[in-house]
This record gives sequence, C-alpha cells and structure tokens, in this order.
Amino acid sequence: MKNIITVLVLSIYTTLVSCDSVATPRYDFAEVKSSSQTKALIAKMILENKEENIDSTSSFIDLTLKGMHYADVPIKSALITNSYTLLTTDTVNFSGKKILEVLEAEKGLTNQTNSYSDDVEFEWKDEIETKKLEVNFVNGKHLAAFGNKDYGKLTITYNPVYTIPLAKIHSKVKVFNTAPKYVLNIKSYNSVFDISINDVSIATDTDSDTFNLNNYITGPNSSIKLTAKTEDKTIKKEPNTYYEDPSFSIQIIDNSTNEVVKSIEKTSIRNNIPVNLKIDFNSTLPYYPEAWTNGTDLRNSKDLKEKVIALYTKLGNAILANDEQAINDLFYQKDFEIQQLDFDTNFETARTKWEAYLTMLLNTYKYTLAKDFDIEFNAGGKLIYTYAKDKSDMIILTGKNYDDAFNHFLYQPKGTNELKIIR
Repeated sequence: MKNIITVLVLSIYTTLVSCDSVATPRYDFAEVKSSSQTKALIAKMILENKEENIDSTSSFIDLTLKGMHYADVPIKSALITNSYTLLTTDTVNFSGKKILEVLEAEKGLTNQTNSYSDDVEFEWKDEIETKKLEVNFVNGKHLAAFGNKDYGKLTITYNPVYTIPLAKIHSKVKVFNTAPKYVLNIKSYNSVFDISINDVSIATDTDSDTFNLNNYITGPNSSIKLTAKTEDKTIKKEPNTYYEDPSFSIQIIDNSTNEVVKSIEKTSIRNNIPVNLKIDFNSTLPYYPEAWTNGTDLRNSKDLKEKVIALYTKLGNAILANDEQAINDLFYQKDFEIQQLDFDTNFETARTKWEAYLTMLLNTYKYTLAKDFDIEFNAGGKLIYTYAKDKSDMIILTGKNYDDAFNHFLYQPKGTNELKIIR
C-alpha cells in the first residue's frame, strides 16, 4: 500500500512539473512580418515583463521570456538586432522537427542549402522576408530520424519594401508555356570576331565564347552576321614545327531546352583572310519587345550629338538630385524588356538592380560627360551606340569609395524629340 501511494505522489508531481514547464503561448514571432512589427512585439514584451528590465535602446536585445513561440513551437531565446531576428527553439518535444514542419507549411517545400556541418539548413525567400533555418541534431541522426532533443535556429531578415515600379518588374513579367533563350556559342582557336544580330552590332574584335541573343530579337526570323579574324598573326608556319590554322565552330542553341537551332562545323581561317558568315535562324518567341521597332531613323538627324549629350546630362542630374522617379523613368523600359526576354519572374532580379541604382544615387557626388564621341547606327538607323573618344565612357560617375560608368544603346520613339535608353 505504501509503494502504491509513493507511485501516485510521484506521478502527480511529474505531471505538475511538466505542465508548469510549458508556458502559455503569448508572443508569436510567426505573426511578425516587418521590422516595425518586431518593435511593436518588443514593446508589448517590455510592458508585460517590467521586472525583466529589458533594454529597448540596445541594438542587440537578447530575450528568454516565457511564452515566446513560433506558431506554437516554443522559443527558448530570441536575439533581436537592427538587421535580423534569431530564434532558438527549446530542446525538448522534437522542436527541431516541428519548426521545420511549421515553416514548410507556411513557406512551402525547399531544398537544403550547403552546410559545413552535420546539421541541415534551409532557406526561404520572398519580397517581404528571408528565413534561414538550421536544424541541429542532438540525439537525432538525420531528417528521417529526428530526436526529441533536436532543435532549430531560425534567422529572419525583413526586406525593405519598395513601391517604385523598377523594383517590382517581376510582377509584370508574363509567363508562357515555352520560354526560349537563344544563345550563340563559339569554340575557337586564335580567332576574334565581329558580331551583329538583326543589324545590331553586339561585339567587335571579341574572343568571348557566349552571347545571349534574346535582347536583340524583335521577330520570328533573325540573322547573325559574323566576321572571323586571326587574333595573333605572328604565329606562322615554320619548317619542322606543328602549325594549326586559326579556326572556329558555332552553335546557336535554345538554352531552355538545349536544342541546337543552327550549327557551323569547324571552319579554318587560311592565310589570315577573314571569314564572313551570315547565319539565318528561327527566333520564335512567345513575346517580342517593342524595343526600337517604333524608332525614328536617326541617320539624318542634324542635332543628334546634342540629343545624346542632353540624355546623359539628364541622367547625371537625376543621380545628383537623388531623383528615384527620374531613374525609374530613364531605365524602366530597358530593364523590363530584358527581364521579360529572360522570362524571369524572380523578385530578386529587379530588387538587386534597383538597390544598385540606390547605391549609385547615394554615393555619387560628381559626373563627367564625354563631349567628343563617334556614333554607330544600327537597325536601319533606329538604334545608336556611341563611342567616347575623350573619355572611357559616355558618363563617368565619381563618389566616395565609388565609381561607375555608363554607355547605352539609344533610340528615339516616333513622335518624340528625345532619345531613350533601350539596351
């Protein structure tokens, strides 16, 4: 009878301890979606836990309050900084497994990222936030054999919210069943090339081996003109020595399917005489940009140089004025068409470019323009490219620990009198 009573007492005590160790959920980090909401949650914690003397002014707030959780997964500690929040789950009740399941239900399945330890890591990204989860195995083995003491470390970074259209191009990119990405691949020995596509010069004396073509396609039939030349003419035939003529081979492929659209077998350049080729190919796309197709023939424009200088002056002044809307207006069509032609719906592409523009605005304190330059006409005079003679580029930006330069393809839409940036 004494043994039975002892067992009952121990059972009741164990139950009481277990219930007391699981705090009532009060502070749910899963509901926080921004830095401002994080601050609001901290304010609530401070108000309800005055005895803890939480320093809200610190840039590193380390919290171990009862009731912290992430969608009902108990959080043992929370480190909140100006740039990220780090949540560490408790080490009981399979919390490592549970936090992974919660995040997969919230954000969807994702592949493991590279890890330098035996632990496993996952990452989810969207416009609002980036979440990185590290599952630490304590008495578990792997994802198929979790232990009850395994725990998770969740790092949350909130992304800045941009409303400027240039930062949200992905939301305008159309999705199609097919998304061809035409690429010119060249294998060569001792050769350089002049290359144009659809009467747009894209390379001169280049030894590069890969060229993306979509940005210069405006219809279903395209043509590449290529001149292959000897790169080093000092290499000559010598008696009793091995000599190989300069040579090259070409493939146009659709990178989305790896289909070979057109190919040119190995061709030699003999006696340093350039080889000229015209390669027609089917360039069907589900989307064709307006690009410069609605442009004015600029070959007879008497004030063209003044218009070029006016455009780059406008760009330089917008940069110095930190005018985000002007930068959007100058670059939107170019950046949109390029991302659409890549059929790229990734939010990070436009965001990364926009943040590069912001860096440019923030750091530039001076710009310098080229005043002496040559103009190259492309696409029947509708598209121009300028080659600065007195500077390295058409516009050179100078800033504190920052420098950059720009030179773009330009066109003038019909019915207007100003040049626009298009590539």
